[in-house]
Amino acid sequence: MDDRYRMPRAVRAAQVLALGLAGLGVMCVASSGWLLGTRAAIQTGVPFVAAFLLGLVALTFNSEGQSVRIAAILVAAMNMVWTVPSITEWQPPGPLGPLVSLAVIVLLFRKEARDWFEPPAWW
Repeated sequence: MDDRYRMPRAVRAAQVLALGLAGLGVMCVASSGWLLGTRAAIQTGVPFVAAFLLGLVALTFNSEGQSVRIAAILVAAMNMVWTVPSITEWQPPGPLGPLVSLAVIVLLFRKEARDWFEPPAWW
């Protein structure tokens, strides 16, 4: 397979981190709902709303255009702010939310990430 069609490691790592955090959110909400009921599941799910959005954006990382990369960076920044209260309230995702979001932002600012989302020269 040609290297220009292979997703760079930085982009793949950002995608895995974003999807992992969203998957963790799904597991936390499902287990909370199963063990404690619907109200607890909703309370557990609220801090993961931005993580779910970040996971959806991460699914589009094979698309061309800087708008996908910029959207992922903005949603990751929103997730950082959104999950800070969960740290002080001792709820999931806790410090994992801001740390994963920061890692996604750093990875998507790398040169190979910028190059990956750039449309081809003939475009």
